[in-house]
Amino acid sequence: MGNGADLNQLRRINELAVLSTLREAGELRLAEVAERTGLARASVGEVVRELLGRGWLAEHPPVVSGRGRPAHQYAFRADAGKVLGLDIGAHSVRAVVADLDGTVLGSARRATTPELSRRRRLTAIDKAIQQCLHEAGASPTEVWGAVAGSTGTVHENGQVVLSAAIADWAGVDLVAFLRERLPQGVIAAQNDSRLCALAEHRRGAGRGAGDLVVLQAGRRTGLGLMVGGRQLRGFNSCAGDLSLLRTLHWEEAIGHLQHSGAAPATGATADPVADTLNAATEGVRKGLDAAKRYARDMAAAAGTVCAIIDPEVLVLSGSLADHGELLAPMLQAEISAYTRHPPQVRVSPLAGDSPVLGAVTLAADNVEAALLNAGSGPLGRLECPAV
Repeated sequence: MGNGADLNQLRRINELAVLSTLREAGELRLAEVAERTGLARASVGEVVRELLGRGWLAEHPPVVSGRGRPAHQYAFRADAGKVLGLDIGAHSVRAVVADLDGTVLGSARRATTPELSRRRRLTAIDKAIQQCLHEAGASPTEVWGAVAGSTGTVHENGQVVLSAAIADWAGVDLVAFLRERLPQGVIAAQNDSRLCALAEHRRGAGRGAGDLVVLQAGRRTGLGLMVGGRQLRGFNSCAGDLSLLRTLHWEEAIGHLQHSGAAPATGATADPVADTLNAATEGVRKGLDAAKRYARDMAAAAGTVCAIIDPEVLVLSGSLADHGELLAPMLQAEISAYTRHPPQVRVSPLAGDSPVLGAVTLAADNVEAALLNAGSGPLGRLECPAV
């Protein structure tokens, strides 16, 4: 009895080692998998055959080059299922469909307003989901996992507890909403700033940093925290929520940018915040003054948090990361007033895409956890996890 259990556990360990190696490296030959895992080539061959039969791997034809018999290559079947991510804000809704490795296959965006009714906002989300599924060539039954990211405080059960940005958004059950549209798979909901932090940690400017603070800067400002490579949620899922700290004037800071009257020499646009920051980049005095005031208010929040958790990196993310060349040095200088060891300020390459990319990343993580945590013996078939 014990020997059989030990053998099953060993098979599982070997399968996970091979699977992890192929997911990280992409296509590999058997000899390369054996070299990277430290397993015997014969053992790798047996594991690969088993995983091929259960749908986890795909076998690709050999590439003929030079002499000798070309070897087949093997890869994880990321195309076996799809995941969906949402970013629900006051001014827009974004939906993305990706494969099981998080590669984006389709996306859609719908413009909204803070005053939009709950019913009409949910309709906009519906249309965004349908559009991105169509672009990805996928049906709802192919979605194995989904995560809805939303502004505001979102409970682990998927209910929006509080939203300062959207008047009638509190009380919406995002998990139930998605479950009605996606009949299977792992469904979850999360605060958008936390998803932003996850995306930066995995895909963006925070890669390689165990402890980081992500400043999601846009029409509103949020903070996402990673400690020891894991998201910090807090007992009530409110870690990083600074909306009740009256000493931090997010609305005033953005309002000052919007009403500064500074315009770039290259011409004004329909976005006064962008105009002000463009003017500041060009050296216009009113624009520079407004940008410095904005950076000072942002640093009051981010710097205080940095003094508490002592992160390695502070990532400037969100839509205003497009102006990171201007704002990052200002933030770096201001944060020095709050901590003796200020973190390195980095500008996100993901900018406003961070929350929705974090949503598909978390969705893929949830699917993987459901598949790999099902039982303790050899892996079952690669198929939509039962929930």
